[in-house]
Order: sequence, then C-alpha cells, then structure tokens
Amino acid sequence: MRYTTIYNDPKTRRNITESCVYWDNAFTDEDIDNIIKYCENFELTHGVTFGENDKEKLKDTRRSKISFHQRNNDNAWIFDRLNFVIQSANEMFYGFELNGYEAFQYTMYDESENGMYDWHMDMGLGTREFEGEPRKLSLTLCLNDDFEGGEFQINTGKENEPITPEVFKGRCLLFPSFVIHRVKPVTKGTRKSLVVWVEGPKFT
Repeated sequence: MRYTTIYNDPKTRRNITESCVYWDNAFTDEDIDNIIKYCENFELTHGVTFGENDKEKLKDTRRSKISFHQRNNDNAWIFDRLNFVIQSANEMFYGFELNGYEAFQYTMYDESENGMYDWHMDMGLGTREFEGEPRKLSLTLCLNDDFEGGEFQINTGKENEPITPEVFKGRCLLFPSFVIHRVKPVTKGTRKSLVVWVEGPKFT
C-alpha cells in the first residue's frame, strides 16, 4: 500500500491528485493463480479501442487478447476484494464520486505478437460509443511477473520522460482514467492482468 506524505497543512494534501497509487497484498499468490485458472476457462478475443475494431488497423495501437467477466457465484470473491481496494484507495487519495463497474477485463499480452497498448486514456473523451457514466478511476491488477518488456508507463506531460511504476504479481495500480498511459511491447513470455474501469457522474 502506498501512502503519500502527511502534511500539517491539510490543504496541501487536498490539492494533490496522484498520477498513480498502488495497493499490495490484497490477493495472495494462491488467489492470483486461482484468478488465472478461472479466466483461462473462457475464450479470448482481440482487444479493441474507442472508435476502432479492425485488427489490421489496430496492430500499431493495441495487440492483446481479452475476456470480460461479470459478477457471478464463482467470481464474487474477486469482485469483493477489488471493491475493497477501489473504495479504500479512492477515499484515501482521490475522493471521486463513484458508482461502480459491471465487469472486469482479463488481458493477455503475448510475445508472439509483441503484445502492447500504445498511449491512450481510459476515460473515452468525446466518444458516445457506450452507454453509461464516464470512467473515472482505473485499476490494473498484475497477475504475473515472469515476462520481459510490457512495462506500464504513465505520461504526465513529458512523453519522453514517462513514469514507470514498479509492478509485480499481486500489485494493484490505481489511477484517474483521464491519465494517459501505455503498456510497452512484451519481448518474452506473456503478460497477464486484470483491469477495471470504475464509473461515476460526470466531473463538475
């Protein structure tokens, strides 16, 4: 779990919006292995982006395979654990008004296609492709670390000097969905992750 500096002037803390925070130990190694086993029982499809779903046109932007999972009796424990992390981290760092999310996404980036996802934001500014509220808080749970490449990076305005948070099996990264980020190409092995986009009322 990451904690920011505590200030004697509370206004300082209130004025900081962290580009990314992390939460460790929400899931054990056994939990993570069970998540992978559960997700790999389902067929994967090629990931798409807002406004584009043609595989050939996507190859320079996103190369990944995904499946979506809504809550049911078999995976409810995963949702419960994620809900705790999301609610706790949001209360501590962001204070966004959130309503929730319907599903999590299981994602694989494989070396066979140099799996990657170039610079993008999750919020979907200016798009009307999906019904519902704006995505406001994103979470990615790292499910393994036995791969090379595939670094997660954040662009806070200096594309040539991106932030590269340390990631490893079991770490949750949380960040505002309007933050520009990417996954660099995987050069060896397969990168596996679980992704959530939490929705809420339009920012005002």
